[in-house]
Amino acid sequence: MRLLTYILVILLLLPVKAKGEGADTPVEPLLLYKAKQDVRCHQWVDSIMNKLTLKEKVGQLFIYTIAPVDTKRNQLLLKDAVDTYKVGGLLFSGGKMQTQAELTNQAQRMAKLPLMITFDGEWGLAMRLRGTPVFPRNMVLGCIQDNKLIYEYGREMARQCAQLGVQVNFAPVADVNINPKNPVINTRSFGEDPVRVADKVVAYASGLEGGGVLSVCKHFPGHGDTSEDSHETLPVVRHNRARLDSVELLPFKRYIYDGFAGIMTGHLYVPALDKSHKPASFSKAVVTDLLQKELGFQGLCFTDALAMKGASTKKTDNPSVKALLAGNDILLAPAAPINDFTAVKEAIEEGVLDLEAIEAKCLKILRYKYIAGLNAYKPVETKGLSKRLNSPHCLLYTSPSPRD
Repeated sequence: MRLLTYILVILLLLPVKAKGEGADTPVEPLLLYKAKQDVRCHQWVDSIMNKLTLKEKVGQLFIYTIAPVDTKRNQLLLKDAVDTYKVGGLLFSGGKMQTQAELTNQAQRMAKLPLMITFDGEWGLAMRLRGTPVFPRNMVLGCIQDNKLIYEYGREMARQCAQLGVQVNFAPVADVNINPKNPVINTRSFGEDPVRVADKVVAYASGLEGGGVLSVCKHFPGHGDTSEDSHETLPVVRHNRARLDSVELLPFKRYIYDGFAGIMTGHLYVPALDKSHKPASFSKAVVTDLLQKELGFQGLCFTDALAMKGASTKKTDNPSVKALLAGNDILLAPAAPINDFTAVKEAIEEGVLDLEAIEAKCLKILRYKYIAGLNAYKPVETKGLSKRLNSPHCLLYTSPSPRD
């Protein structure tokens, strides 16, 4: 009895890791865990994986950016990306929702494998598409006390994405906007309190994924306290590790702990994490060692857009190869997609990139495609699309109607 009492006292005195402080063991996203228990998922994924050529495996790693514009040149670009390079997914830039829906259907018909259609809709479809419902930006939403409303907003966003044929939304923004001079995050953030930001991130991601759309939390390890824009240069975050843990990383830890799908790595230089002057998105110390091993994230790692100046590298270094070496799974919007595709394929053939690691990434991507319902893909119903998106229950305001 004395021995039992002694053991209990010792156990009570041991430090306990609080929720959101990270993970000593891998934290598998809930949807991925469920998929791995699904025999049909294994059958679908294996049936595809066993037939993929090296070229097709490389293609699955790329998300190609294309404008929702119905021109002959755009049609040729789309065909080249989907039919020739077998890209794994698409990201449409700004334009008309009807055109995006029609091009989505066209691209899915061309694709040998279903495409993962992604969208950058932090504050709704109106962030990119005219004539769609307008919601307040995140800084306004951060003032809401009842997080159930943020959850319901996420559910509505998932409904709208699904109507448009979108499986992945590059949201929520988990950056804590500490710096009032931040030129790029600013109103995209839920605020300056890391705990409140984390609460909103989890509520929004819960709504998205509860509605069947994959969330992608960004911009790891935190773009909130910068005075520079990673679209134009490489911002520096100079805080020590203790500060990063308590502020910048906290919302990401909560997101990982609660088992969500994706994280986007940012083009930021963080000396406390890696002193080699690499962007975090190209740093093995940040992506593999911190995000995947220390924090335990096992979901999809997307790069931020590789065409951004914050991702610029020496002419002899290919950004997509560097991003994969760091541990990323999906390469978003490279500046020179054909060159990057060739560079990745050659890096595999030359042993610079490990083929088994690339195949593991492909396997994960295919599982998430199954999770997103792409094993049973149905075309977007274009008739009445605007009316379904602009349904009375979600609207306070609408954006201007698309111009002819």
